[in-house]
Amino acid sequence: MKAAQWNGSGSLDLVDYDIGEPEPGWAKVAIAACGICGSDLHGFREHHGGVKGQQPGHEAAGYCIQTSDSSLEEGRLYAIEPIVSCGTCGPCKAGYQNRCRKRDLVGFGTPGGLAEQIMVPCSRLHLLPNGFDRNLAALSEPLAVGVRAMRLGEVSDRVVAIIGAGSIGLLCISAAIHKGAREVAITARHAHQAELARYLGAEVFDDPESLLRHYGMEGVDVVVETVGGQAETLVDAANIAAPGGVIIKVGVFSGNTPIPSMPFLDKELTLKGSLCYAGDLETGDFANTTKLLAQKGDYFSPLVTHKFSLDEVNEAFEAALDKSNGSIKVHISP
Repeated sequence: MKAAQWNGSGSLDLVDYDIGEPEPGWAKVAIAACGICGSDLHGFREHHGGVKGQQPGHEAAGYCIQTSDSSLEEGRLYAIEPIVSCGTCGPCKAGYQNRCRKRDLVGFGTPGGLAEQIMVPCSRLHLLPNGFDRNLAALSEPLAVGVRAMRLGEVSDRVVAIIGAGSIGLLCISAAIHKGAREVAITARHAHQAELARYLGAEVFDDPESLLRHYGMEGVDVVVETVGGQAETLVDAANIAAPGGVIIKVGVFSGNTPIPSMPFLDKELTLKGSLCYAGDLETGDFANTTKLLAQKGDYFSPLVTHKFSLDEVNEAFEAALDKSNGSIKVHISP
């Protein structure tokens, strides 16, 4: 089998490996498509190549080809929920596998979807309809991030502002509308992001300052931060939020980030972290996401702007980094 692994020099090497047989409770999956996430790009951009030997790819879908679990159908397409948790701690028993202190993630500690085949816990496979498009299936993971964030934000009949129009920010638009948001706004740096944001149903602003000018002192009920990195976007979020408003932090920051104390105090704001997705409801965030994908279908197709083969993995990462080419979501298939 072939897989892409970090080489420690800012790029990925294709390697041959023997995947072996699935252990009890696991399934062997033939990858159909895998998206490149912003977290995957950090190693490529910063030229430390991630962890040498690590196999990235957590936005994946594939065909179940071998398992001892009778509830799974071999040959069918499944979305892969990439959290691997202990299953026995308090958070896991309550459905919060994303809070498990022993959790792992396919594509980080567990070999990821930039490969021909991988192993996945059977409980993390979500069946999709017959004939479902493999690239839409691979949008399940980033869309599930947005679905959970909007659930935590309780956005029904509220005005929602999203900071950042990367793929997570754009998918948050759809999740917010699906959850009944009254109005959705987003900041977008690039023209192609703005065009897609309007298609998905949001009002677009060039930057947080212009969004703040539009809403004024009344502010916005729910602000969703999706940028992370070294940005000071929590400061922007606090300024944009309405009195009594909620800020949902989805973006992953590098180190400590400024949090302005006075707006939080003066407006009695609430800051909530939103990590991945959880299964605390009868139907968890990821399962609800695959239902949404199945219902909306081709509505999400414009997000997948570039497609590459596994042999072209480094070219795919270059394309994902280069926003001048109109890239939103870049997918790789074996």
